[in-house]
Amino acid sequence: MAANFRLDLNEYALERAMSSAETAKLLSKKASEIAATARHDAPKNKKGSWNMYARSVSITAWEENGVVHSAVQADRHALLIEYGWRDKGGRRHPGNHTLKNALMKVREQ
Repeated sequence: MAANFRLDLNEYALERAMSSAETAKLLSKKASEIAATARHDAPKNKKGSWNMYARSVSITAWEENGVVHSAVQADRHALLIEYGWRDKGGRRHPGNHTLKNALMKVREQ
């Protein structure tokens, strides 16, 4: 059973919490977990070609206005697998949403 409480943070306290070194470590750890889960669940390519889904997932971290951000990204080919595409004949190939599913798995932990 969830506890009912309310936490109010002013803008300065929130900015200070989001710009700390501990927050950067936590974001990096969570982004690594999401990327590892996405690579594990990604469609496999036995030939190991350049466009293999697992190789195209990358982690980017940056700081903007003192706030630390982290993102798990995929290149163009992986995004086609993620969201789906239409072939030359107009047939729709649905996506498998690997990154979204990886985010949901890590979120549930």
